[in-house]
Amino acid sequence: MSVVGAQTANINLNAGMPPKRIARMRRATFFSFVGLGTIVGTWLMYTYLAEQGMRKAEWLLLATFLPLYYQLNVGFWTAMFGMWLMNRPKPDPLNLWRTLKPEDHESEITASTAIIMPVFNEDVTRVFEGLRAIYLSLEQTGHSKNFDIFILSDSNQTSQWIEEETAWLELCRQLNAFGRIFYRKRRKPINRKSGNVSDFCRRWGKRYRYMIVLDADSLMSGSLLTSMTRIMEKNPGIGILQTFPKQIGAETLLGRVMQFAQSLYGLPFMDGLDYWQCGEANFWGHNAIIRLEPFIKYCALPALPGKEPFGGHILSHDFVEAALMRKAGYAVRLLPTNRGSYEEGPPTLVDMLKRDRRWCQGNMQHFWLLFAKGWHFMSRINFAHGILSYASSLLWLLFLVFSTFLAATPVAHIDPQAVLAMQILLGVTVMLIFLPKFAILLDEMITGRMHKTLKGRMLTYMSSMADTVVFTLMAPVLMIFHSQFVVYTVLGKGVRWVTQRRKVDGGVDWAEVFFNLWPITAIGVVWGVIAWMVSHGFLLWISPIVGALLISIPVGILVSGRSSGLRFGLFLTPEETDPPTVLSTMNSNLTEIKGRIHLPPELEKFHGLLQVCLDPYVNGLHVSLLRRRKSIDVSRAYLDQIADRLIKQGPSSLSPQEMKAMIHDTETMTDVHYRIWSARDSDLAPFWATAIRQYNLAASSPFTHTLAQQTEPVLA
Repeated sequence: MSVVGAQTANINLNAGMPPKRIARMRRATFFSFVGLGTIVGTWLMYTYLAEQGMRKAEWLLLATFLPLYYQLNVGFWTAMFGMWLMNRPKPDPLNLWRTLKPEDHESEITASTAIIMPVFNEDVTRVFEGLRAIYLSLEQTGHSKNFDIFILSDSNQTSQWIEEETAWLELCRQLNAFGRIFYRKRRKPINRKSGNVSDFCRRWGKRYRYMIVLDADSLMSGSLLTSMTRIMEKNPGIGILQTFPKQIGAETLLGRVMQFAQSLYGLPFMDGLDYWQCGEANFWGHNAIIRLEPFIKYCALPALPGKEPFGGHILSHDFVEAALMRKAGYAVRLLPTNRGSYEEGPPTLVDMLKRDRRWCQGNMQHFWLLFAKGWHFMSRINFAHGILSYASSLLWLLFLVFSTFLAATPVAHIDPQAVLAMQILLGVTVMLIFLPKFAILLDEMITGRMHKTLKGRMLTYMSSMADTVVFTLMAPVLMIFHSQFVVYTVLGKGVRWVTQRRKVDGGVDWAEVFFNLWPITAIGVVWGVIAWMVSHGFLLWISPIVGALLISIPVGILVSGRSSGLRFGLFLTPEETDPPTVLSTMNSNLTEIKGRIHLPPELEKFHGLLQVCLDPYVNGLHVSLLRRRKSIDVSRAYLDQIADRLIKQGPSSLSPQEMKAMIHDTETMTDVHYRIWSARDSDLAPFWATAIRQYNLAASSPFTHTLAQQTEPVLA
């Protein structure tokens, strides 16, 4: 691809930025409704609490109620304004799709775009088959020459690294994509994903006008990728354009419920966010296109003062990058998309909690950024909402604790006016929680946006009722865990960077569920006893919370099972009933790969190591990709000693540090390959005898089940 320079500095930053008059009007309207609803709800709560005078516990209860009710109103009015935009007679004048004319979809694309995918110990097969599907989809548009793909690896597991290298070479060979698909392995994973992206920008960013960021589980269609590029070309004032990634590939009940809910409710909320965020939207870190020149110039992330978790490297870098881009004068916009942008989600409740632990620390870090100079006021609101998304769980828990205390110390007489205020408040609260859901469901039943058939709409209705039950049972459990995460962060307990599990192999891990959820059950027992001692009426009032805590373990097992997510035709999404080409291409290749012969379990763990040690093709590839170093970090004698143990005792005898030292040295890797093939059987560990026998007996190489459409063995 020819190198295309950055855009000139004399660009119209207003192109893509909503007019100030419209943005101010929309925000004034939105936050007026939110503020009015919050004030009314808080006044009703105060009327109820102040009937006999305000005690300290009642003031504390009111203090926790206020931000919770504000957050509830924000969600309610976001959904309602989104529904209005979806059903208004005329299209939204600020919708970016309107900037593309029919002839623009057929015009030539002149901008160069880099599609980057940072990976860290991910499923190699899923990563590269996803990239294959994206590449083929781009070729169908006729504009693939304007896009380059970069796999940016920070994987620190030896087998993952070698498998990635082999998969990259085979993908390039099969697609004839040398010079179009690139692979880079960092030696030191500094600053995690954001550091990986920053390293790419420093090395190659000036060659491209745009950068599309993907997660390892992302999937995007070629038509959407080209449309995003065209929108950015039409609107040079946009710095970041974020799509709505829909969840796909779920197998467990939790995954399918989340996938269905996102498909049904996601677009109205996306439209609602676009209504009031306007040009100050958030960046979610992936499935988005970025204008590289201002991103490189203005969006470098500084380290926060102090130590983790509040200081140090910024975890939730995407929110900060969006704020920095807006601070530089560029718009950050949402692109409401119903097709073409996809991702995968955590399969089990425990996996979701592990992900939330990282997100919680990242969002809580933004507390200090609230007070930094120079932010647009909407960027501060976005930071505050991100913090509140997790802090609200602790506030909810405190609200229930204060309620329990007040119920244990009742007043002598409650005025009918106070009772009426509470009844009105309960009615309004129920409306705020459930009205958007029923409005979206009614819209689906009338319009059939997800499913056109009557059967599909009826299944959608039943699925919506069922997901209400699932979310109701999980909400108190998430409340306890998120409260714990917030407290851990405040107390200075950080979180490690680990690979996210995206699929469940085998059945439910009952021990994992029990180990993580038994404290929740214990809290439910204690809370239930206290509530019963307070009064039977209070126990009835709090029973939905206590009951969900008591059955948290069976619920955790139920939602984490694979078979439990595929019954009765519930939770179907359009991507399942009518999959787009990019998704069906990836799924068909993954299905083909699953049917191939795999290595025995004792060899599978060292799949990549077997490739690089036994196959001259893979060994030569790996050695050629290693950067030559003027000096090595360890002595030659040390490396020779590691190689001897590997050959005579097998890979299990090496520590991860020893394996890493060996795999980074070109001379050692070349020597190991030669010595294994030239040694007598008596000089080799039994592990190698088994591996060589498997290598020689297989009709096609058992080490190369990474890619579909493979025409010849890599290890032959």
